[in-house]
Amino acid sequence: MIPHLSSDQLSEYILGQPSLLVARHIQDCPVCRAELVQFRETLGEFRGAVRAWSEAEADQALVISDSIPESRSWTVSQQLTLALLIAAVCVIASFVMPRRGGESAAGADAVLLNQVDVQVSRTAPSSMEPLMKLVQE
Repeated sequence: MIPHLSSDQLSEYILGQPSLLVARHIQDCPVCRAELVQFRETLGEFRGAVRAWSEAEADQALVISDSIPESRSWTVSQQLTLALLIAAVCVIASFVMPRRGGESAAGADAVLLNQVDVQVSRTAPSSMEPLMKLVQE
């Protein structure tokens, strides 16, 4: 006979996956059988609490959704009016907003490319340049 069952073995029994030895032990041992009954009752209470909670949450969600007023659907003329208004704002904004000069952007690009070129064309990192001067002399 095996010693009393562990909680894992009791769980397997409740799930319907017990080994033959565990099933036989449950039949023979009143202590393990009582623990199994208590475990089933606890699971039943938990199941009942979860169902009650979910029903309360569902009822509350229904109350909240009933209190939200129905949204009106937009008619085609309202949608067209809004689209024309947005287009007009975009056209006006394109004339009002200051434009960046193309020459200043090209100049900034040239400066950036020169900086990249200087960094890439170095034979040694800037921190190593004093050592390079010693080697060349």
